[in-house]
Amino acid sequence: MSTSIGGYGNTGTSIILSAGIKQMTLEQQALTWETSGGTLSETYAGLGASRSTVIALAPRITQITAWQGNISTAQNNLTMTSSALADMVTQAQALSTNLLSIMGTTESSTVTSVATEAQTALTQLGNTLNTSNGVGYIFAGQDSSEPPIPDGASSLDSSSLATQIASIVSTLSTAGASSVMEQATTAAMDNDSGTSVFSTSLSVSAEDADDLSASVITGSSSSTTMGIVATQSSTSSSASATSTGSPIRDLMRDMMVMSAMSGMSSSTPGYSDLVTQLNTSLQTTISQLGEMEATVGTTQSSLTSTSSTLTNVQTMLETQVTNIQGADIAQVATETSALSTNLEASYELIAKMKSMTLASYI
Repeated sequence: MSTSIGGYGNTGTSIILSAGIKQMTLEQQALTWETSGGTLSETYAGLGASRSTVIALAPRITQITAWQGNISTAQNNLTMTSSALADMVTQAQALSTNLLSIMGTTESSTVTSVATEAQTALTQLGNTLNTSNGVGYIFAGQDSSEPPIPDGASSLDSSSLATQIASIVSTLSTAGASSVMEQATTAAMDNDSGTSVFSTSLSVSAEDADDLSASVITGSSSSTTMGIVATQSSTSSSASATSTGSPIRDLMRDMMVMSAMSGMSSSTPGYSDLVTQLNTSLQTTISQLGEMEATVGTTQSSLTSTSSTLTNVQTMLETQVTNIQGADIAQVATETSALSTNLEASYELIAKMKSMTLASYI
């Protein structure tokens, strides 16, 4: 008789071995996940009582990651803004130098040359104001999709505003320098769509433009301004008879006035006084643009500090999560090796049992 032991079916020994193998197989699957995934469990449920802590920390880590992304975006905008403001300061300084060089000139051709340079600088200013970060315009404020100078930089010298200011400058001999500067300022402050060279959203007073700055959330109860609005004020600027309240608008006005001085000389009545007032205005504008640049720098330093703090907090939280759900790869390797040995022995035992006959027990 050659009937094998396996033919008796679900004997006690067979049941115990099968159950053991099934359990070891599940454990092997779990260890395989720990090896590949680096965590104790594929799901939160497998973490046991510790899962509530991991579940609570996950959204906090995600939120910090989002804040860090906002900070990165803001820093990029602020870096570009700082560079653009520095360019404006350089342009204003060059204009001031040119004005000093023609203070007492009797050569109208020299003034014409400076006027031409001012016209070129005006186009450069327009290009600077329309600087894009690849997503929007950095001087556009909250409505970043619309360029500050919607008709383009090249339109500035032929704009309605430039034409008005040129007409005002042409009255210098009879109106006098002070009147020319005041009228030019009034024109530059005009937010009517027929006069303003700025977008509709930016064609507001300097005080109102201060509230148009774009900002991002950088903490649980904090937001950060991402840059400068083209028509806003600086910390020391305010509207007056000779200032629009916006350093950038004042710079644009002065460029337009200088562009309209072509053909004049020291023999032109009011000329010297106008050159002096323009130079004084440019010096004030240079100082105010410097204040804006300093404000941007302060914001960047603050964001750097905030980012560092968030990085430390995020590292602490991630370490806590790793300690809870992270697998000990060395221990897993040891357990995997031992489990493989046990499984191999179990399968060998089953194989031997299947080949045994009743004669083996006699």
